[in-house]
Amino acid sequence: MTNYETLQNKVKGENINSQTLLATDYINHFNEVHMLLDMLPSMPECIEDILEWAPKKYQEHFADSVFTAKDLAIEAYNHSPDEYRLPFEETITKMDELVLSTVAQVCQYPEEDTHQDTQRIIDDYSPKMITLIEKCGAIINGEKHVAAKDRIDHYFDEDTEKLDGEDLSQNAIDDLFG
Repeated sequence: MTNYETLQNKVKGENINSQTLLATDYINHFNEVHMLLDMLPSMPECIEDILEWAPKKYQEHFADSVFTAKDLAIEAYNHSPDEYRLPFEETITKMDELVLSTVAQVCQYPEEDTHQDTQRIIDDYSPKMITLIEKCGAIINGEKHVAAKDRIDHYFDEDTEKLDGEDLSQNAIDDLFG
């Protein structure tokens, strides 16, 4: 049995996806700052808590958390298949960058400014962050963002005269354009 298969068995019953070996609890690191940023235009005092936020690697988050299976989450992450872990890490990088750039923007305006500038910044930030949080959750729950080359090649290796379009399932078509 491989490490991946062993960990798939170990995570059963835990809040860790057995396919991706990733846990949605990590998204809480972003949900908290996202909520604070959304409240900032009407509650400027939130800036103090926002400024305390800093990017955290997946393993750091769990090492510092009260998540019941935190050690297992850290161990499992090291065996998460690249097809999930790499897009996950790419999405996390984008989320970190978005939060940090948004915080830098809102800090440019003096406190005595109206909340209009802050609201404009948050209005730009919020839908982007929601999209990234949703994408992150989808990856954690097993959504693949890139079709594997061998799965695509498989469709072109078949006798094309036999393929009239009806032979391909919607999943096959989605794989081609994934």
